Amino acid sequence: MKKTFIITIAALFVLGIIGGAAYAWRGGGPGYGGYACPYYSSTVDPQKAQKFYTDTLPLRQKQLQLRAELAQLYGQPNPDWNAITKKHQEMVQLRTEIQKKAQEYGLPYGRGMMMQKYHRGW
Repeated sequence: MKKTFIITIAALFVLGIIGGAAYAWRGGGPGYGGYACPYYSSTVDPQKAQKFYTDTLPLRQKQLQLRAELAQLYGQPNPDWNAITKKHQEMVQLRTEIQKKAQEYGLPYGRGMMMQKYHRGW
C-alpha cells in the first residue's frame, strides 16, 4: 500500500512537471504577446517595415518607459490608483499612435493580427 502511494505521488509529480513545461512553452513566437511589433508575411515590403520601425522607435521606447513606471507604481505598498489609471491611458494613446503609423505604412499591426496569424483565440 505504501509503495503504491509513493509511485502514485511520483507519477503525479512527473505529470505536473511535464504539464508545467508544456504550458510555459505555449505562446512562444515573435509578437505573440501583443507588443509593438507587426508580424510579417511575404507580402510586406521590408523597406516599409524598416522605415516603420525607425519612425516608431521613440514611441516604442516611451512605451517601455511607461511599462517600467507602471511596474513601480504597482509595486508600492499602497498603489496610487489615479496615477496607474493615467499611465494606462498614456499606454493606450501610444498604442493607438503606433497602430495609426502602421496603417499609414500599410503594415498589419496589433494583437488581433497575431491571433489571426497563429489561429489562436483568447
